[in-house]
Amino acid sequence: MTSYTKGTGTRILLAIVSALLSLTAALTLGQDSAQEFYALDRIVGGLKQPTGMSYAQDDRLFITERAGRIMIVERGKRARRPFLDISEKVDAEESFEQGLLGLAFDPNYADNGYFYISYSDASFTLRLERYQVSALPTVALPGSSELLLSVPQASPLHKGGHLRFGPDGYLYLSVGDGGLSEDQSSTGQNSDDLRGKILRLDVSGAPPYAIPPDNPFRELPDYRPEIWLMGLRNPWKFSFAPGTRALFIADVGWSSFEEINYLPAGAGGGGNFGWRIFEGEALVADYPPASQPAAALIAPVYAYPHVKPFGYDGSVPIGCAVIGGHVYRGAAMPELQGLYIYSDYCHGDLWTLWQDTEGWQSRKLIETDWNVTAVAEDIDGEIYITTIDGVIHKLIHAPDNDKDFDGVPNADDNCPLVANPDQADHWGKMGVGDACDQDFYYSKVATTEVKMFQQHHGAFHIYACNGAGCGLAANLDPQTLLAAGAQHERSEQFAWNTEAEIASHADGQTVFDVKIYDDAGVYYVDDLQLLVSAEALSWRYAG
Repeated sequence: MTSYTKGTGTRILLAIVSALLSLTAALTLGQDSAQEFYALDRIVGGLKQPTGMSYAQDDRLFITERAGRIMIVERGKRARRPFLDISEKVDAEESFEQGLLGLAFDPNYADNGYFYISYSDASFTLRLERYQVSALPTVALPGSSELLLSVPQASPLHKGGHLRFGPDGYLYLSVGDGGLSEDQSSTGQNSDDLRGKILRLDVSGAPPYAIPPDNPFRELPDYRPEIWLMGLRNPWKFSFAPGTRALFIADVGWSSFEEINYLPAGAGGGGNFGWRIFEGEALVADYPPASQPAAALIAPVYAYPHVKPFGYDGSVPIGCAVIGGHVYRGAAMPELQGLYIYSDYCHGDLWTLWQDTEGWQSRKLIETDWNVTAVAEDIDGEIYITTIDGVIHKLIHAPDNDKDFDGVPNADDNCPLVANPDQADHWGKMGVGDACDQDFYYSKVATTEVKMFQQHHGAFHIYACNGAGCGLAANLDPQTLLAAGAQHERSEQFAWNTEAEIASHADGQTVFDVKIYDDAGVYYVDDLQLLVSAEALSWRYAG
């Protein structure tokens, strides 16, 4: 059955300014008052933690799964057999940010059958490999692998790993800084290190690769010649504006901001986007000033916060990990032509971004409760999202026969965005029946200090923010909880105590009460319960 979620947006009339002024390509927008309603049409489910989506010069969708499989979706059906399965090479256990991360098909795929993948292995190394399709177009040759590049990294975090062929025919690869959250070693500013960069490679000849002649650091002795751009933290996704080399880069932030960087079409390589000197446009206080590069740093064109500011009016996103997307080039929704569409892993909404005479602007396009892992496109330029629970949705105009304005035709209205009285609500989002629920993430509780509860890396992470910043307030491990029946965590950063103790156990499901309080005995959370079972981790309000 087709199901949807909905959102509203303003119909926007776009004129793309092709003139290049001071190496800046601008998107100029006008707008009128007409309203459009958008929906996300469920295409297929049953995937396993998809990390991205690509296409191979035809209508098929190729989905990368974190554990190491590439699955084909064709005409709304998921193939039973993987296109490629390299799960024995991929390590996806140590961190949620590891796994099979990137897929790009050679511009001459129809003739040579080559495609490229990136993944992390058990040593935390990011690996770039080339494969070839077999005589059957639905199956690749697992034995055809050729290692082109490996980038050792110190931790299981911040892999980057996105792959994309540019309009110039070169292969671009994003590499995260590979460190812990704050990256004290500042690899993004190290010119002799491939981490924290976007690389540009010529893979058209014999492996492993050649350096394109106009790579900016090709002839400089203290720079790796593969580097195209530097100063990035975790560039999870990037994309080129249609028909140009203008580049949008979604760089996942640290404690305060998520940022979208933009490289105009004529700017060339060599730019430095500032991490770990800046996060967003805020100076990182403990960065060593003597280490700052002499070259000018490029500020993000758009940054949004992790915490709602005072008087928040909903005009900017709030999130934890930006999920970059694409400039829309499809035909189904002409009013979106030229708008960059992006999301965030934690808030899950889709937003548009564009540049006008007053600067860069953003507007919410559609609301969701999902954890979005990729905003992708098909061969026709239509927009899709993948979610961590294994579902692909396509962005469409909302159906006309939608009397209650929830984006679902009334005849099929089994999962409205409002509470459904015909379904029970046991765990997850309060007031929403379980068949429509999303139990993975919640961004706010009654107090402004506790930022989120998140099931991450097989544990419950409780993140928080106060006047001094944001961070991990507690990590509640299910195995520790089950073995001891209780767990106490102390956060010196927040001067908070988190206590969890068993409340009930039945039918293989154990429930724990969680309370968070400060040293004065003031409770910030006293209504949270966690569920631990062999099948799932979840949470709910105790009331």
